[in-house]
Amino acid sequence: MIRVPYNLKSIPPLILPPSASTLEGAASAVSEFLSPSTGKTTLLTGAGISVDSGIPDYRGPSGTYTVNKDYRPIFYSEFINNHIIRRRYWARSFLGWPAISLARPNKAHEYVGKLMNTGKISNIITQNVDSLHSAYVKDVTEIHGSLAKVICLTCGSTYGREEVQTQLSKLNPAWNDLLLQELDRLTKNASPDPIKDFRLNPDGDLELPSSVRYEAFEYPTCPSCASKGIAKASSSGAWITENEDVDVPHSKRKCKDVGVLKPNVVFFGEHVDEEIKKDADRKMQEASKILVAASSLATYSAFRLIKEGKTTGKRIGIINMGPVRGEHDILTTDDIRVSFKVADILGLVLENESLN
Repeated sequence: MIRVPYNLKSIPPLILPPSASTLEGAASAVSEFLSPSTGKTTLLTGAGISVDSGIPDYRGPSGTYTVNKDYRPIFYSEFINNHIIRRRYWARSFLGWPAISLARPNKAHEYVGKLMNTGKISNIITQNVDSLHSAYVKDVTEIHGSLAKVICLTCGSTYGREEVQTQLSKLNPAWNDLLLQELDRLTKNASPDPIKDFRLNPDGDLELPSSVRYEAFEYPTCPSCASKGIAKASSSGAWITENEDVDVPHSKRKCKDVGVLKPNVVFFGEHVDEEIKKDADRKMQEASKILVAASSLATYSAFRLIKEGKTTGKRIGIINMGPVRGEHDILTTDDIRVSFKVADILGLVLENESLN
C-alpha cells in the first residue's frame, strides 16, 4: 500500500439519500447508518477533520492544493536520496512544528470519541499525522504515521519530535528569530504575515517564500548511529556529507546515506508500514460498514480501503464537503453521501440520540 497523490475532478458530490440535502436529513441518514443493529462501523478520517484545529487540509476551500495550484509535496525518493532536499524539508518542518504541537482537538474529534463510547463507531483509522484523535480514542490506526515521532532510516531508533526540535534549534541559531516570530503569531492567534507568506501544510511543514535559501540549514545525525560509529556527525551533532552512500553490513536501512532522521510519517511515494497496513485491514474486515469523514480519498492508501470494502459487500458512508474520489462509481443507493461539516453532522447525531 503506497501513498500516491491524485488529481480530483470537480464533479458535484452525490447526495444519498435525497433527504440528506438538509443538515437534519443528513444527520438522520448518518444516525441510521451508524446503528449498531446493522453491524459494526469502522471510521476513516482525513485532513478535513483537523481544519478547525488550525491545521489545513489539502483540497478544501482553503486547502493547500486549492490555494497554491503549484504546490508539490516532497516525495520519499527525494528525501532519502538528496541531502539538499532534506535540508529544505527540515528547515520548513522546524518552523511548522509549533503549529502542530500547539494544535488542540476540536469538536469533531470529541464527537468521534463519544460515538465510540456509545458503540456507534467500533474502530477508527486516520490518514492524519497530527495525532489529535488520541485525545479521545485510545486505539487509532494512523496509516500515514505521526509527526510526533522521528525515526532513523539506518538503525530504526525513534525519537520524540520535541527532542529533535531542540537539536534543530541549537544547530540553526540564525533560524530561531523566524521560529520565535511564528510562535508569537500562533500564541496571539494572528493571521499569517503576507509578506513572509507563511502557510502551514497538512504534513507539518511551513510554506516559505521562494527567495528563502536552505544551504546553511543543518539537521542532526541519528545520535544512536553516531554513538556506535555507524554514522559521523559534526562537532555540534549535525549530519555531514561523509555519511553519503556508506555501506553498513547486515543493516535493514531504508536509505543509501547513513544516520538520516526522518519524521515517522508516510511521504508521498512511500509504502505504508506492513504492520500498520495489516491493522487497518483487520479493522476493515471486522466492520460491515465504513464511514469516511472529511476525506477526499485522493491518496490510494485510503481509497484502496474503501474500494476493497465495497467489493466485499460493505455499506459505505461519506461525510465530506468537497468531491470524493470514485464516489460516482462506487456508491449505490444503499450507501449514504452527505456534504456537510463532520462536526455539524456528528454533533446533531449525538444531540438527537440524547433526546430519544
